[in-house]
Amino acid sequence: MSSPTSQVPIVSKVMERTDPEEHGASLKPVQKREVVLRLEAESLDNMRKQATVRVDQPKGSTFQIICDEGPYLGGDDSAPPPLAYYSASIAFCLLTQLSRYASIKKLNIHSMKLSQETRFAMEGSVVKGTLAGRGVEVVTNLDIESDESEETIRQMIEVGKNSCFIHQSIMNPVPSRIEATVNGDPLLSID
Repeated sequence: MSSPTSQVPIVSKVMERTDPEEHGASLKPVQKREVVLRLEAESLDNMRKQATVRVDQPKGSTFQIICDEGPYLGGDDSAPPPLAYYSASIAFCLLTQLSRYASIKKLNIHSMKLSQETRFAMEGSVVKGTLAGRGVEVVTNLDIESDESEETIRQMIEVGKNSCFIHQSIMNPVPSRIEATVNGDPLLSID
């Protein structure tokens, strides 16, 4: 018998939103744009979390995403863990940029596949307040079938890596802060 959580879709579209004026804008040869996403998340039962993600700029749809943890963290393994989404987002973003480049340059690419290993580490003590997690390494292997020259493919990969927001966020960390309220009262900002 299936549990109630197994009947909830892991990813679902909540609202469709698009602007025909923006269609194909990212396929133009010269770009100056900013992508803005807004997200609200909450803890559910056990280790499950739910996020509602809206693409504000360019106008995009809103999706609801569920994540869980495996039994090693007390979860039910009912959905991918947060680090799986993070790892997939690295791969998806790079493939998007490579596909975009190939489309703009009208390259003859038969297929692009990617395999990736993403490593993380954690050390310290929850009890002592010294627990700290960190990214260790991301290794991406691309398998490209194409009639294009090695130099053309090398250029495509370089532009793809440089224009991939997530790769760039890893290589050049972005500022991050946490602002919190406790019982409705603001807590100092945590950088």
